[in-house]
Amino acid sequence: MTRSLAATALSLLAFSASAQDLTITFKSTDGSSATHYFSKDRIRMNGGRADTLLEFASGRIVTIDNQKKEYSEMTVVEIDEAMKGMAAQMEQAMAQVPPQMREQMAKMMGGAAAEVTVTKGATKTVAGYSCQSYTITMGANMSQETCNTTALTPPFDPANLQKLTRVSLPMIQGMDKFIQKMSEIQGMALSTHMSMSMMGRKTDTGLEATQISKGAIPADVFALPAGYKKVDSPLKKMPKMGGR
Repeated sequence: MTRSLAATALSLLAFSASAQDLTITFKSTDGSSATHYFSKDRIRMNGGRADTLLEFASGRIVTIDNQKKEYSEMTVVEIDEAMKGMAAQMEQAMAQVPPQMREQMAKMMGGAAAEVTVTKGATKTVAGYSCQSYTITMGANMSQETCNTTALTPPFDPANLQKLTRVSLPMIQGMDKFIQKMSEIQGMALSTHMSMSMMGRKTDTGLEATQISKGAIPADVFALPAGYKKVDSPLKKMPKMGGR
């Protein structure tokens, strides 16, 4: 589950059954572009190399690899089980590590006791819409800047999206607190920038909307690409609970 998915789920808190479909084009901090399609029943996030398709009725999360011309399917239940399996494996490994080293590693990963704060910033205009900026931080290792607008209403019930993106990340201590703070910010995110430092490695990712359009989205936008091969989900390669 990508961080962009979680951010999308937590930023869509308004809902109207009569709202129009939305198509939003974003530019990324790496120079690439992405287009997100929002309808009543489905969401598709086209990112060039990889796409993600969410279907509310079936609960499917489809990951499409455009380079390998492959796709795989999973459900949030399967993702949850995989995350729990990873956490169990990490706990077993950490049990063999000396206490002093465990403490150092916990600090490098943020630590469960890290304070999570939300700071309200200035209002901005992104893609023609006024948005309110916020910065959410967890200790010194994780921060997300977001600019949300309440002028756009998603065409679906956000509760349906949250069911598909409610995955817990137990191996990242304090992440549940971070996600909870994000959920308190209302509106639709038009720009996001996340910085994370873990185990000495830092990542920076960001998106900013450049164009927003309203109106019915053709059904074929949500179709799987012709000729792509279905493969096993990467979750099947991840450790199970208890190492089984």
